[in-house]
Amino acid sequence: MSKETGPDEDRNGSIDPPAPSTLVVWGLATIFLLIVIGLTAPFSVFLAESSLATISAAHGTLATLGVIVGTISGYLVWRLFVGKIKAFTDLKVLSLISAIIAGLTVIIGNMIYIAYRAPGGPRAFFVQNNPAVHEIFFEFKEFIALFPFPIAVATTYIIWAYKEQLTQDRGLRSWLGIAIAIAWGALMIAYLLGAAITKLRSV
Repeated sequence: MSKETGPDEDRNGSIDPPAPSTLVVWGLATIFLLIVIGLTAPFSVFLAESSLATISAAHGTLATLGVIVGTISGYLVWRLFVGKIKAFTDLKVLSLISAIIAGLTVIIGNMIYIAYRAPGGPRAFFVQNNPAVHEIFFEFKEFIALFPFPIAVATTYIIWAYKEQLTQDRGLRSWLGIAIAIAWGALMIAYLLGAAITKLRSV
């Protein structure tokens, strides 16, 4: 007689950690990231001299956290897709964190975008000296950067609403995997282009 797995066990009988443990781990990881940033770059250099330096630093930090959390969430969704996960604690928590980070990143990014388009700002510089940088690097980057947030909200809702039912519905699992793959791809493109545009001409 085969042993039935509980709601927090996968097919191999392993048990996922409870939600509080997951939150503690990610809290410590975030603190570690901030410590590394503080030790490897003096705070004055990290913020630079711009009036939007603090906002820009927050935007970059959130984007970096988004890439880390999004990558791990994508791995967990892959495990779900291939049927190797039945416990959803980590996936539920990380999907919610991803949606929050994506939303905050977009909000702060729009604040920076206002300064980017201001007279005498980076946009005027690029349009005059290298229009391709403006059209490809920034305009494309800003529009594609909007995709992860609504996708993160939709996938978070699906994960929290359907929970263990996802293991039985291959179509829903497939949609979830494709959606998160698209969101992760858009996130990486926006992240890399954002880093490049900052090196060329910051606000």
